[in-house]
Amino acid sequence: MDWKMSTDLSRPLVPSMGQHDPLDGFITCVQLKTTASLLSDAPTGPSLKQVVADFATLLEATDFRTADPLGLGGLLSDACRVAQLMERGACEGGDLLESLLAAALDGLSPYSRQGDWRQPASRRLAFRELGLAIGLSAIEVIRSQVGAARNRFAGRAELHACLEALASYAALGAVIESFWLDPDHRRSRTWSEHCDINEVMLATSLIPESYLILQPVD
Repeated sequence: MDWKMSTDLSRPLVPSMGQHDPLDGFITCVQLKTTASLLSDAPTGPSLKQVVADFATLLEATDFRTADPLGLGGLLSDACRVAQLMERGACEGGDLLESLLAAALDGLSPYSRQGDWRQPASRRLAFRELGLAIGLSAIEVIRSQVGAARNRFAGRAELHACLEALASYAALGAVIESFWLDPDHRRSRTWSEHCDINEVMLATSLIPESYLILQPVD
């Protein structure tokens, strides 16, 4: 898939596909379909059935595991969307949610041990770390969703175990956020070179619910 296009959509700007791009595409299309199905006066639009099937095919060969902080944050944010979409009747069964949580847990362990987040600002990329901080904020949202639907998740011991293990990493998000809130750290070259995206990611990490929580379908 092409994940970045020219503004007129005539050509791809990036020739390669990111590891989790099909996942983001799949969940976004499922969210669009689910929202449309819940709207009584939704206009008739193009069918996303084949697009969803194409993304699902790509996912069959995708290994979600990563130790990249931005990738880890994306997995947790996607898991948060999946948990909420399940409440709305999509992504039934919980297999996708469990796979995302397991992959995130598998990557968080080595990332936390490597200690890149303890390096000076000059050796760190804020937007990638803040992506993880946003994802870590999603853990409590997912736990709340799972807890409110005990019957749906009954018998999924591994999913519950993953959630409990992931909760032990939640404090790392606050550590990352606090580091980049320090004005001295935002004077580094690595901050200024990516200032726009860094500021957006820091703002989102401060109010993650504005990004993580799906709005009610009216």
